[in-house]
Amino acid sequence: MDGVVHILRRFIGVTILICILLFIFNFIMLGSFVFNGMNEKQSPKKILENVVLNLEHKGKSYVLGKPAKKLLAQNHAWSMLIDNTGKVKWNYNLPKEIPLSYTLIDVAKFSRNYLMDYPVFVWKHNDGLVVVGYPKKSYAKYQFYFPISWISSLPMRIVTLFVSNIVLALFLSILIGTKLIKSVKPLIAGVHALSKEEPTYVEVKGIFSDLAESINHTSDILQEKNTALKARDEARSNWIAGISHDIRTPLSIVLGYASELEENMAIPVEQRQQAGIIRKQAQKLRSLVSDLNLVSMLEYEMQPLNLKPVRLSVLARKVASEFLNNGLDERFTITLDISDENIKVKADEKLLLIAINNLVQNSIIHNPNGCKILLKTCISSDNLTCYFIVSDNGKGVPRDKLSKLTELPYSSNKKHSFRNGHGLGLPMVARICQAHHGQLVLESEIGKGMKAIIQLPLYFED
Repeated sequence: MDGVVHILRRFIGVTILICILLFIFNFIMLGSFVFNGMNEKQSPKKILENVVLNLEHKGKSYVLGKPAKKLLAQNHAWSMLIDNTGKVKWNYNLPKEIPLSYTLIDVAKFSRNYLMDYPVFVWKHNDGLVVVGYPKKSYAKYQFYFPISWISSLPMRIVTLFVSNIVLALFLSILIGTKLIKSVKPLIAGVHALSKEEPTYVEVKGIFSDLAESINHTSDILQEKNTALKARDEARSNWIAGISHDIRTPLSIVLGYASELEENMAIPVEQRQQAGIIRKQAQKLRSLVSDLNLVSMLEYEMQPLNLKPVRLSVLARKVASEFLNNGLDERFTITLDISDENIKVKADEKLLLIAINNLVQNSIIHNPNGCKILLKTCISSDNLTCYFIVSDNGKGVPRDKLSKLTELPYSSNKKHSFRNGHGLGLPMVARICQAHHGQLVLESEIGKGMKAIIQLPLYFED
């Protein structure tokens, strides 16, 4: 609904803006046309003034200067001088049909409009009245009379007209926009449904029928693909879960017999060592199956989370004590840097322990010559995010390969497999972080060690 209202607002705003621009454009164009029309030629008033100024009385006759004659000739105009008795005392190119004598009434009639259909213009001269006439149908002369009160109210009338146009434009835009929205609204709902991967059907009618058909067709395709993907994912998950379940029993038997053989003093040393190798490899296989099953569950969001407030300091100490108590090689050291004992997250403690253990194990596996491992907890500057950092000073990883480390080993994006380990550790940690609405950030350079940062939302007690 918000999208529909937004479209309607934009439509109304654009319509009003276009109307205002059209009003201004028309006003400018009208003024330009009127101005250009009035000044297309030399104005009659200027020609008349030029004739009056250049008409001189010499002796018993009158002489018109050359500039004035030139202007009259260019405009196909004629002129005459009427004295105070109504007689024509001088003329230039006067048509034959024009009288040479006029009464006061005749002068009053033609002085404002026409003389025998000739548009004429009159100006006072020292010796009478100068008349300049133009060819018939060359000028239109109109007289307008307005009350002073009407002229005074003209600005308000213009404002009223402008506001009326805006109101009319608003009304029309709402009317047209409402009808348009009725056609667009189902399409918008259909697109939103597609974005949520929900099935949708838009009635095919109106000017948007082609678009409606496309939305319906896309919805059908998405539903078919989602169904196929869901079936494939369920099959893959069930296959992994089944394999994991079926392998556990044989693995337990192998581990049990291998342990008995390894501890049986009656068996030669070489065979006991071989039994120990079998036990270790079986343990690795059991770990691999467990990791694969967990990654699969996390990948398809099928892993249930037992969420509760967990202190990061407790996790750090548990991980450190577990590695130290299980006989950590003396080439490796683990130190803690806990900034605040009360930093808490709402998480599945078991999964976070698995993630941290994998990060520490990753540092051990990829640094066979030993390294210093640091477990650090801290809070972001905005007090919204907390960090659990596992870093080492080992050989590090090229920066351009960091983005590939969190991809699954069977991903199509990976071109090279891992030399050490099965490659599920970091992808599993990344997916555990995602399941807790966080993320795993990796920082490393060759020769400068590796830093893995688990970023999680900080937990606030009510």
